[in-house]
Amino acid sequence: MKHFALFFCLTFIVKFTISQEQKASKTEGFMDFNGYYDTREFSVLTINMMANFPNRFQYFSLTNYEGQSTTSDIGNLYSEHNLRYPVSRKLPLDYTLQYVLRSGLDNDDIRLGFRWRLTQTPWVGAFLKKHKVFVSANPMVVQFRENASTKWMTQIEYVYNFRPFKKVLKNKLYFAGFADQNFLQEDSKTVTKWVTEHQVGYSVLKNLYVVLEYRINDFSSKVSGLGYGLEYKIVF
Repeated sequence: MKHFALFFCLTFIVKFTISQEQKASKTEGFMDFNGYYDTREFSVLTINMMANFPNRFQYFSLTNYEGQSTTSDIGNLYSEHNLRYPVSRKLPLDYTLQYVLRSGLDNDDIRLGFRWRLTQTPWVGAFLKKHKVFVSANPMVVQFRENASTKWMTQIEYVYNFRPFKKVLKNKLYFAGFADQNFLQEDSKTVTKWVTEHQVGYSVLKNLYVVLEYRINDFSSKVSGLGYGLEYKIVF
């Protein structure tokens, strides 16, 4: 309940901040809906949403509904909600607050960290911008969970996307993905477990893409799999 209360408070703060913007600007972003079948014998519906608000706030969320292999019922739910705000107008760093929801009891998290936008960093950014590549790294410095002790430096998220051969393929092809590097304590030792997804998509109709995705999940009994399906994207 504390996590939900904090989430709704954050939502109110963002709405209030937007209403106080003296020079109103248009909110921009996207939503995409992805339906996959995974070769590990389950299906996934993923919904991603990103919005750039006035006053430099940014919201990003992903929600995975995982279907069981034997029925059409949802087996697992995983969702991340991120609220970001730039450290300054000059530095390519953002404060990040992340709210994680999972299936099950007492396993939701609140994380605080910083996102580093490498694409907007001098020297490195010039090369990435030239090739139309976006890359970011987001260390999660502290994690809070109900009925659990506070954890430090729990995860680093890496994200990338780019569209090669834009002129030849008329912006139809893209590559995108992420890698979550998770730090865990096992037998008094720090171990690393990865969750990664690397996707290629090709537009077959306006806003509709055929997608193929290679996945690794060190928390799963079947570590790797191949997902394929469709994506529909709405830009606003």
